Amino acid sequence: MSATPPIRSAATVVLLRDAPAGPETFLVRRHGQSGFMAGATVFPGGKLDDADVVAQTAGLTVEACAQRLALVDGQLAWRIHVAAIRELHEEAHVLLARDARGQVVDATVVAAIDAVLQGARQGHQLPAGKWHEAVQNAGLTLALDLLEPFAHWLTPRAEPRRFDTWFFAAMQPEGQEAALDPHEASDAFWRTADAALAEHDAGGAILLPPPTLHTMLRMAELARDAAAVIAGLGQGGVGPCIEPHFEIATPDGPAILLPEDVDHPEHATWRAQTGQSVPQSRFLLRDGRFSLIRGDVVRSASPH
Repeated sequence: MSATPPIRSAATVVLLRDAPAGPETFLVRRHGQSGFMAGATVFPGGKLDDADVVAQTAGLTVEACAQRLALVDGQLAWRIHVAAIRELHEEAHVLLARDARGQVVDATVVAAIDAVLQGARQGHQLPAGKWHEAVQNAGLTLALDLLEPFAHWLTPRAEPRRFDTWFFAAMQPEGQEAALDPHEASDAFWRTADAALAEHDAGGAILLPPPTLHTMLRMAELARDAAAVIAGLGQGGVGPCIEPHFEIATPDGPAILLPEDVDHPEHATWRAQTGQSVPQSRFLLRDGRFSLIRGDVVRSASPH
């Protein structure tokens, strides 16, 4: 019998800004050699590190973090918020932090932190402890309250690498500008949800894995402005954990079933928790692209 893959806690951040075409989100393309979701277009994020225990934070207590994420372990919930801010900065050069006056930092402060961290790199790797050291030496406090949690996904059991990932939304702070970090990704760009979905559906350079595709579809329905998207995503909290299930034998071929799908093994529990039940709510892989089927509707492209 093969060993059960270990599960690592992780966090990802949907960073938003307003633009003439509507609210845009910052996306990164994972390196083709990445060990997980190589080449996929995703939101900035990554796994918790042992060093994510030394941060100076404000805006939320440990108890508030636990309540937001529906976790008994308040320290873990706090660390997830901390890791989300650290990973966002490492992958997008946006720092959700305040200075000694309580002001959210601007591009000048971020550039100074980046310069320090560049010298702390060990090849392509940046030790998380060095990141925390640089932020603390600058007298900054991580602004946990600038994160809005909205979803919780668990990698399917069939995957060799599994992550227990919390999704957050945040506004790009005024005076900062997200940018590609070539150590973390091969490309980075801003897109509206509609544009990203259309490019994915048309077979373009944007390739959305299931959790990102699912989130983009939610965002497209909320796209009035960035604040409305964040409020809409966060409405109702994170909800129950979404653990997709691989099913080989379906009439349409292999599928990734969401818990609200009646064929998901844990559907009865999901229905009892949420009241949600759909004949089909699953991802199908077609020509190398995922499409979300819900009911009898294919929802891989923008609804607008």
